[in-house]
Formats: sequence, structure tokens, C-alpha cells
Amino acid sequence: MTQKTVLWDIIIPSVESTLQEFLVLQKRHPVIAVTGPAWVGKSTITKELANYLWATIFTEIPENNPFLKIIRETAWKVNDVMLWTHNQNYFLATDVAEITKAFIQAKNTPIVFDFALTQPFIFADMQLSWNALQAFNHMYALQFHSLPNPDIVIEVGADNETIMKRLQARGKHIDEFVQKMVEKLNAYYASGIVEENYSGDDTKVIYFDNGVQFQDPNQIKQKVIQTLGQLI
Repeated sequence: MTQKTVLWDIIIPSVESTLQEFLVLQKRHPVIAVTGPAWVGKSTITKELANYLWATIFTEIPENNPFLKIIRETAWKVNDVMLWTHNQNYFLATDVAEITKAFIQAKNTPIVFDFALTQPFIFADMQLSWNALQAFNHMYALQFHSLPNPDIVIEVGADNETIMKRLQARGKHIDEFVQKMVEKLNAYYASGIVEENYSGDDTKVIYFDNGVQFQDPNQIKQKVIQTLGQLI
């Protein structure tokens, strides 16, 4: 096994530097985000990549969101605008905080996220009223453009039937609402929303179909290494 080395030095910003300027100035290791609908194997791919790259994982922890706990206790069926608005604002704020910490830490180690900032955006578009969505989208755009983007975004997908089978295998409660949620999420990702969010940036978006059989992690690793080589 080769010895892990630190490739980059931190650059000390001026006193008046903004957080965005500070993060952009840093020479750093690669930053990779893994995203896609729920239950497509994002966590498995994240762990495999992190082990392969000797990377640090930054994760979104839904269990820490007090508003999501309420939504789950009501089986996701409460259509309360303020509750969903608080839920999405919480995810946006915590995701931005994790991404910021990760880019600072990337001066010492590669980073792999098991989420991308597009996820709170998608759920907001699905659940918020028009007025609440306009306010959220404004804040999202400000936050999205105030941060450096990952070098690579890996979008993982699977068909509706495969996702439902995986839910059943995990003993999850499945009803008409859950089925519609799965279909709606898949439709959002199938529309190209991830690539659209990262278009015009230096980020490379890679899609993997993690359908009936889980994608061989070695194929994903090889593709990531190849892409990193092209970016460097």
C-alpha cells in the first residue's frame, strides 16, 4: 500500500476575505459527492470510494433534523407548509455547513459526500407552496453560488420497481403514498436536474445505473480515477 501524503498547503486569506474567497483559494485534494433518490445504494458507493481514495466521508444525518422527525411520525402525510419549509431550510443550512467544513478539511485529505446540495432543492420543489418555494429558491441560489462545487458528482439511479423491492427487503412500510414518492423522486432525477444544477461549472457529473444488480464498486472506482486524471 502506498503511503498517504498531503499534497497541498493552506493559503491564509486576508482579514477581509469572504468565506467563498477563502475556500476558492485553497489548493486541495479532490472532493466528490454521491447523490440520487433514496434507496439506490448511495451509502455503499460512498464507503467504497472513501476506502479506495483514503478519503474522509461527510454525511447528511436526517436523524438530527427535528422537523423530519415530526414528518416521519405522521407517515409523511401532513401537508403543513411551515413544517415542510422549516424541514428544507434545516437541510439546506446543515448541508451548507457540512460542505464548508469539508472544503476546509480537503487541504489534508480527499473528501466524499453521501449527498449533494441538489437534494434539499428537489424536496423543496416537491413539497413547498409557491410563495415558500420562491423564498427557498432564492436562498438556495445564494448558498449554491457561494460555495465551491465538488470536482465530481456521482448520480446513482435505479428503476422504481428495483427501489420498491429494496424497500420491501428492508421491511419498510409501503403504501400508495410511498409508491408515489418514489416515482416522483425518480422522475425529478430522470429530468436531468443534477446536471442542470452543475452545468456551467467545472464539476463533472457521472451517472451510474444501480438497478436490479448493484453496480460493481470497482467499475465506479475506475471511472472516478479516470475522471480525476482528466480533470488534473
